[in-house]
Amino acid sequence: MLARTATTVSTTSRANKCCGLVAPRVAHARCRQAPRTQRRASVQVRASGENGKPAVKLASYAELESIQCDLSAFPTVNFFRIEAIFRPWRLPFVVDTLSKYGIRGLTNTAVKGVGVQGGARERYAGTEFGLTNLVDKEKLDIVVARAQVDAVVRLVAASAFTGEIGDGKIFVHPVAEVVRIRTAETGLDAEKMEGGMEDMQKKKK
Repeated sequence: MLARTATTVSTTSRANKCCGLVAPRVAHARCRQAPRTQRRASVQVRASGENGKPAVKLASYAELESIQCDLSAFPTVNFFRIEAIFRPWRLPFVVDTLSKYGIRGLTNTAVKGVGVQGGARERYAGTEFGLTNLVDKEKLDIVVARAQVDAVVRLVAASAFTGEIGDGKIFVHPVAEVVRIRTAETGLDAEKMEGGMEDMQKKKK
């Protein structure tokens, strides 16, 4: 009896040292088992220009700030609508920049669309987009006089720019006429905003 008791205590002692469990034989057997092999899935995330495609040319800020729009197809048109589509989180930067330079007449719309960002497997905001997935964007519509088109396009492009695929696009459309509802004014009188870009440029002179 004394020998059996001593053996049991000794086994329990070894088990406790191994993994701290009371059941001696079962616990000790588990401690000797090799750890299970776990499967690990590795995901390689690349920058937009590295997703199996040649590197995309990135504009410099100097290039963005020297954009010139070709309006020669509409020589008699006095007004143009600038339609800018870009990333949602750039909206405050774009609106703030336009406001600082006197552009206060604009319309904002939340839109969804497919472009290069949705045309290839891309990651944006923690979500992967495929060929037909619509991506959230913001759209600004700004109607300006012909002389202000280049300046406004440059401001929007520079403030919406990140250098990644999905920065957006700017479209310039001819506008036949502008009418201010409150005063029934038309043409340049209707388009002009008091204290806007034109007035700010006059003050500088």
